[in-house]
This record gives sequence, C-alpha cells and structure tokens, in this order.
Amino acid sequence: MICVWLELLVAMFWNVENFFDPFDDPLKNDDEFTAVAARHWTWARFEHKRDGLAQTIVAAADVWGTLPALVGLAEVENTLVVSQLVRKTLLEELDYGYIHRESPDERGIDVALLYRKDLLRVVAVDSLRVPGFATRDILYVTLRDKRSGAVDVPLPEHLSARATEHQSAAERGRLPDEGFLHVFVVHLPSKRGGARASDSRREAALGVLQTAVDSLRARDAGCRILVMGDFNDEDCAVGGLAEPTPEAGPDTPGTLKYHGRWERIDHFFLSSSLKGRAKIFAPPFLLEKDAAYLGVKPRRTFVGPRHNGGLSDHLPIMLKIEANGEKIR
Repeated sequence: MICVWLELLVAMFWNVENFFDPFDDPLKNDDEFTAVAARHWTWARFEHKRDGLAQTIVAAADVWGTLPALVGLAEVENTLVVSQLVRKTLLEELDYGYIHRESPDERGIDVALLYRKDLLRVVAVDSLRVPGFATRDILYVTLRDKRSGAVDVPLPEHLSARATEHQSAAERGRLPDEGFLHVFVVHLPSKRGGARASDSRREAALGVLQTAVDSLRARDAGCRILVMGDFNDEDCAVGGLAEPTPEAGPDTPGTLKYHGRWERIDHFFLSSSLKGRAKIFAPPFLLEKDAAYLGVKPRRTFVGPRHNGGLSDHLPIMLKIEANGEKIR
C-alpha cells in the first residue's frame, strides 16, 4: 500500500498568557483573575480576549493560505475557556475540535490542542506527568489523517494501553498505522526565582518528554512526531528531532520581549520523517510601540494590574509541515 500523509499541514503554537475565566476556583491560585480582584477580570474582558484569540487563529490562514490544522495553546485555565474559544467564536463554523486535560500546576494553567476535524481524527490522548513537583502536564495526542484508508493492523501497544473516549471498539485493532501523527504540546517550568534555580525543573520536564519521544522512535524509526511548546529557554533541544529555524521580521526577531531584548523561547521540533518551514506570526494587531526600549513589542493583556487590552505577551509561531515523500507498506 502507498500512503501520502497530509500533503500539507499547517500547525500553530501560542502561549496565550493567562487565559482564565473570571470565576474563582478554590482549588487553584486564580484569585487575581476575578471581577472583584485588583485586575477586575470580568466576563466582558474575558470575551474580548477569547474573540481576539479566535480572530488571530483565523488570520493565521493568510500565512500559507490555509487554516491551521493544529493549534497548540499554553496558559489556558480549564476546559471551559477552551470550549468557549472553539464554540462561542467564529471558530464554531470552522469545525475545530479540542483536547484539554487538567494538570497539577500551582497556578492552574494547562496546555491544550485544537485540531481540524475535517482533516484529523484523534486516536488517543495522554497527559504525561512530571514527577517531584507541581507543574503543567505534557499533552500527548495521537492523530491520524482521516483521508487514509483503514488497514487491518493491530493497534500499537502504547496506544492500546491508553484507549480513550476518542476510540470506538471497532477502531481498536483496526487503525491505519501509516496515518499516525504523534503530537506533544509542552509548557516547561518558567525561570521564576532565577534560571539556575529553575533549571532542574525544566530538565525534569524535558526528561519526561525525551523518554516519550525515544520510546516512539524505538518502536518505529520512521514515525511522525511533532513537538510544539513554550520551553522557557532559547537554547533547548529534543534528542532525535530537528528544529526548523523560524523566519522572522526585523522588528520581531523573537516571540517574547523582556526588558528590551527579544527572546525566542517557543519552539517546534520534528522527526526526520517530516520536513517543515516555520515562521513567527507578527501581524500589527498583536503589537504595540515599546516606549521604554523603542521598536515594538507584543501587546499583552495586562501591564502589572492595568488592563492593556492585548492578547498575549508572546507571539504565535507557525509551521508548514509535509511528509518526506511516500511511505510504502
């Protein structure tokens, strides 16, 4: 059998900076994002941000002429905010599905994945827990190209062990192996308290990711793996995977601007079975003048306690990926 897997697929990753609902959750440290707190985080302000995020995802279609098939998000509070983004905005008519799992992060922020249901079907979902301290789980989603034909092959052991609500009984044991794409969405621990003090936490989270990637590659050296996320570090790598260097404009050479210096801490990593071209997505509506350090900077939602009306302190990154030729079975 010859299978060409998704001739063109566009992915997007974006740290959406504290995408909280305005309701107090007694189990999370979200008190500052309520209407009665100093930030005055109201439902109207939430809706403004929600709608702006959706408009940005749609605007990203201008980069390569097609809507992102995958959108990884960081700093989302819960399933409510993700479902609001997909179901209560202009994304509703574009047939996106979403995946979110609660993690033990102290601030109550997680990662999530949106996917185009017309192109992709979710096979399985897992949350990879980082042991030893409370942080974001790594979201691991296995998808397949809906256009590939069904083939009588046994479901890989690592998937059958974690069957989810996305799988029907008929599909288990009858899935097109050549259609799998393994996606990891990552938000590594921040450098709060200093880079050196937090290095061990990021290394622990990277170790969990690396173990999962190594396990997939040991089973199938030609498997398709896409890692996307906020690594809170410019100098990082995932063993066995390659990073396409994103194209950037002269005014926005990074995804985050800190004290006047641009940093690129958001990354894509690809297995050798995929090739990709990356860009930093920096439309004018995501930017504002940097009065303190000149140039421009991302227009964030808050500057201290003051509502700034922007969407995020990060710029999104975009990726166009293609399979490296045909896979013959």
